[in-house]
Parts: sequence; structure tokens; C-alpha cells
Amino acid sequence: MEIKSGHPITFFIFASFLFINLQSVLLLQDSYAEDFAKGSGPLIQKRLKEKLETLFDKNVDYRKFSGRMTDRDKVGDILKVFTENKNIKFFKPGDPLEFRLPNQSNSFCRGFIKVVEKNYLTLYVKNLFSCFKKGEYMRRGSQMVFYAPILEERVKDAGLYRIILLRKKQEYWDQLRKMNQFIWNYDQKKIKVSAAYDKRIVALENKKRKELDVLLGKKRDQVLLQKEIVKKIERLDNDLDYYIIDQYEPELDRWHLDHDLGLPVGKKPQKKKYL
Repeated sequence: MEIKSGHPITFFIFASFLFINLQSVLLLQDSYAEDFAKGSGPLIQKRLKEKLETLFDKNVDYRKFSGRMTDRDKVGDILKVFTENKNIKFFKPGDPLEFRLPNQSNSFCRGFIKVVEKNYLTLYVKNLFSCFKKGEYMRRGSQMVFYAPILEERVKDAGLYRIILLRKKQEYWDQLRKMNQFIWNYDQKKIKVSAAYDKRIVALENKKRKELDVLLGKKRDQVLLQKEIVKKIERLDNDLDYYIIDQYEPELDRWHLDHDLGLPVGKKPQKKKYL
């Protein structure tokens, strides 16, 4: 089977790698900006180191892994390898690595990553015979031992990025927990707020009732006072009518008397005058 070239995939994976590294820097700045502002840079480095140590097993050499060849091209310089090592996903096209065939020799062949798939690597081998005997056929299923220092670096970078992601995830969990607490306590807070406003409403109602009672009492007092004043005015009117000073003179007698005496008199009796 002929193995296809992966140049478009190479460009895509390389661009993805740059984007992921940029994201990791931004996340690191965002997650630890506050701590750095407090002047705790050494403390952060210590914490990162502790977390990295918990992620990696000191007894594991992440530079080494094994696999089996599953296919090769007609020329023999492109190999497809199956491996159960999940860390190969951190390889990028163009990464160098070395490998040997345990049953052949202890010498290493130098190769370069072309394509990375799930559990599969496609390699370009510069010189297969530097670790493989000439004249022999490299069978499918042949065991291969790989050595890639760059893989260890990628694994450590991935571990650091994972710590950043875990911290970011923890921040999101903290936010979510606060939101959940607010949602779960909504009914209780609603009752509490309603009770507080009900209490204020009752206090206002009581104050309103007291004010209205005061106004009503004043109204009653004013009505009673009004009646008393009306009565007093009526009494005064009666007294005023009673105490009118009448300066009336007997009109007819006086007119006749004046007429008899030959005094000048008017034709009509005079009107009453009141003081």
C-alpha cells in the first residue's frame, strides 16, 4: 500500500501548534496575573513545579517508546508505525526522532515525522540501512524502539498547559458554584427580601393609620368646635336683636303736635333709626 504525503496536514498542524502556544501564554498571564501583581512569582514557580511533578512519573522516560511497522512505501523510506503510546499526539510534522530494530542492531536510524494519527505515525527515514541489514526484508509487524528527546519537551509543555487549563477549569467551577448557590437559594432569598419589604410595608401602613387617626381626631375636634362656635354666633345674634337701641319717636303724635304748634313738618313721618 502506498502512503500519501501530508503537506496540507503539516501546515495545519504547525499553525495549530502556534495557536495553542499563544493560547497557553495568554491563559498563563490571565490565570496568574493577580499573583504576579502581588509579587509572588517565585511562589508560582514553586507551585507549578509541584504540580508538574505530580503529573509526571520520575521512573518513566518520556523520550522512549516502542511500536510496530504496519506499512511502507515501495522505496522504503516512508514507514507507517503503530504504537500504543498516546503521547505521540504531541508530535508535529518535521520533528526528528531516532529508532532501532532490536533484532537487527543497536544502531539508530534517523527519521522525521510526516503525519500523526491516532495510534499511528508516518515517518520519513533518511537512511534505513544505518540500523537495518542490507539485503534483508523489513517485515510488517517488525518491532521498533524509538528515541525522541523532543517528545519529552512536548510532554512537559503539554503538562504545563494542562495545569493552566485545570486552573482555568477550577475558576469556572468556582463561578458555577456561586451561580448554583444563588439559584438554589433563590426561593429563600426571595422570601427574605419579600419579608423585609412586607415588614416595611406594615410599618408604613401602621404609620399611615396613625396619621389618619390623628387627622380624624382633629376633624372631630374641629366639628365639635364648629358646632360650639355656630351656637355662640346664634346666641350673639339673639343678644344683638335683643339689645337693639330704638330711638323711635311717636311719629303721629309728634307730627300732630308740631302741626298744631305751627312748626314746619314734613309730609311723611320719619323712618326709624337704629344704633
